Amino acid sequence: MSETISPTFTFIKDGVFYFSRRTPKELVRHYLPPRIAYSLRTRSAKVADPQHQTRH
Repeated sequence: MSETISPTFTFIKDGVFYFSRRTPKELVRHYLPPRIAYSLRTRSAKVADPQHQTRH
């Protein structure tokens, strides 16, 4: 069993990396889920790490 360290603020679902952060306190009343997450559309940790840097 190999272990892979995911880039910061990411998780893997069905082999695809997702970026996730908590909903800021100021926006909690506008967003129902406590977290905002979106797909980085990649299965590669090397691609996922720099890709999320440009989106937040």
